[in-house]
Amino acid sequence: MLEKPIHREDAAVATPLIGILSNCASTRNRRRLNAVRRLVARSPHVFHFQFEDIAAIPEALRLFADAQVAMIVINGGDGTIQATLSSILDDRPFKTVPPLAILPGGKTNMIAADLGARGTPERVLKRLFRLVKRGRLERHLTKRAVISLDLGDGSPPRIGLFFGTGGVANGIRWCREKIHPLGIPAPLAHAFSIAGLLLAAMLGVKNSPLRTEPQTIVLDDGRRLHGRFAIVIASTLERLLFGLRPFGLEGKGRIKFSAIGYGAGPIWRAILGLALGRFAQGGIAGCHVGRADHIRIEGPAPVTLDGEIYRPAAGRPVVLDCPGTLSFVHL
Repeated sequence: MLEKPIHREDAAVATPLIGILSNCASTRNRRRLNAVRRLVARSPHVFHFQFEDIAAIPEALRLFADAQVAMIVINGGDGTIQATLSSILDDRPFKTVPPLAILPGGKTNMIAADLGARGTPERVLKRLFRLVKRGRLERHLTKRAVISLDLGDGSPPRIGLFFGTGGVANGIRWCREKIHPLGIPAPLAHAFSIAGLLLAAMLGVKNSPLRTEPQTIVLDDGRRLHGRFAIVIASTLERLLFGLRPFGLEGKGRIKFSAIGYGAGPIWRAILGLALGRFAQGGIAGCHVGRADHIRIEGPAPVTLDGEIYRPAAGRPVVLDCPGTLSFVHL
């Protein structure tokens, strides 16, 4: 559903047009979307496109391109962001892509938090409206490299900011199936899940979600890693959940990468390295860090991109590349 802007000559001329994409099915939007709607109803410079199926996103972006919006606001979870970025780069509806702002409308909201968008969606949206109205948007723009994920299945690459494999995708699925239905607040649920999964892996629990089949990882700096990994992460975010920065400093690539072997030793050493601020320096047995622009991963383990989980095509490697950067609003 598209809510067209109210045309008031004094306000419409002075204020740039903003396009808002709201995923009505996102977890937080089920409770907070009416507050966003009320705010939009008082704003004369907004196109508000509401949907429940992400298949509608390309249509919304074409409308925004025709209207020449000055900023796109994505109101949904990390999966909604991924679908929007993929459509922007695959379908190319814009000659020049406008800045992207993120509202915390989902369950995890890791990307929104990395960009400083904390609080309720309507509160963050008010801040964005003030920036645009006062002409201060340019001061809050930042570049983020994006990651393209090719699953080897012939479909167009998916675009996102956070990739995980090893046991990461299984861990996310376990959290959604076992922990979220308990009704625990999301931050506490995530903390409980991470602690429980790591403890199970360290104790060697046979059916631990973090235990997967061996994988081979090839980085563009020539490194070739092989083994059973509890955690494999590749991201262009500055911080992950709880402000963690489990990445290395070396390398010229734009994708930050880390892999932690399965078992008590590598996981315990990784936790200790993060606690002491030494993880990014590398050199920890069973842990691998660095930066790259091209990563190839071979193995049957599921993968995740911005919270969406996929199965690689049988016998084909998963390939990560960095196709470029987009402009985001950092609050």
